[in-house]
Amino acid sequence: MEAIIPAAGSATRMRGLPKFLLPCDTSYQTLLEKHIDSLLKLCETVWIPTRPEYTFLLESLGVLNKRVVILPMITGSMTETVLEVLKTSNERYFHLVMPDTYFEGESPYSKLSLEPPLADVACWKIRPEQKGKLGQVNVINGRILDIIDKDTSCKFQYSWGSLTFDRSLLDYSNAKDLHIGFALKNALENGEFISAKIIDGMYFDCGTPIEYITMIKEVMTF
Repeated sequence: MEAIIPAAGSATRMRGLPKFLLPCDTSYQTLLEKHIDSLLKLCETVWIPTRPEYTFLLESLGVLNKRVVILPMITGSMTETVLEVLKTSNERYFHLVMPDTYFEGESPYSKLSLEPPLADVACWKIRPEQKGKLGQVNVINGRILDIIDKDTSCKFQYSWGSLTFDRSLLDYSNAKDLHIGFALKNALENGEFISAKIIDGMYFDCGTPIEYITMIKEVMTF
């Protein structure tokens, strides 16, 4: 099992500030460092595909070693970024997490399958203010039946935010897809089984200023 933390976005919503540098606790540990620390307990290698101009920022954190590897690249979508990592790695199974997310409460890493048949997806109860801003899933008896991306009219109770997957999941993707959720949708429409784990806690997409500020208020005590 290896991990991918795609950090190759341009961070336009945050005026160019790399979101993985945002602090998430009172010791000013960054979101990226928090994910790396958790993933290294489970994964042999953590791949960090990133824009070439961000390389020195990652080096400055002091997190790089033989198991934490930077892949400089310029891509047009998160799906394309993941596909580029798969060209470099020979691993079959991967954890995927976005570097601008934060999990409060139960960690998804300890619950997700390390060898999913196709994909095992971490899901959180969606909060009212998140509806229409996240991908939402219809989960019945541990199985995802449908997935809808950022639709304010969607009534599904859960959002998804991290997953483990077999590299064959990307057979259902297109490099132009904004994110890997489209591969999940295509696989479901093809009759594939995709399992889900309900995570007890709160999920934050810190890529938006409002959500990041909400996370700070919820989890950081000075």
